[in-house]
Amino acid sequence: MQTNKTQLLRRFVRKHKASSAAVGVLLSLTLAQLAWDSTAHVRGHAKARYDLHQGRYEVLTYGLPPETDPEYVRLLRERYNIEVVRIADCIVTRAQAGYANAYDDVSSAAETRKFGPGIFEGAWQAAMHAMSKR
Repeated sequence: MQTNKTQLLRRFVRKHKASSAAVGVLLSLTLAQLAWDSTAHVRGHAKARYDLHQGRYEVLTYGLPPETDPEYVRLLRERYNIEVVRIADCIVTRAQAGYANAYDDVSSAAETRKFGPGIFEGAWQAAMHAMSKR
């Protein structure tokens, strides 16, 4: 035996099929977005491992770039074949930051093992030195 509330809900859904379908679609999209955002960390680790397996070395960045950024990017590319990929500027979501941080945890560790400790600091210092000469 159905309760009165269940009957009312079914009657409402039958009368408002389009609205009910739209609510269902919006709810599904919202849940999908939440699931996508909550897996950012896992996706970042997995993508970094895949890229390293393919021989691609990258660093993901976000935020406004400093003045030395073009020189730093050039030095990493020329010296170590490491690409710097900016995924967001000053407005970054928690999911984007989580993805980039997880990616960089894996890729930076591999890059340090391959090229030695201090590669990022060395490139940064060289970029700052080159910028100070201008």
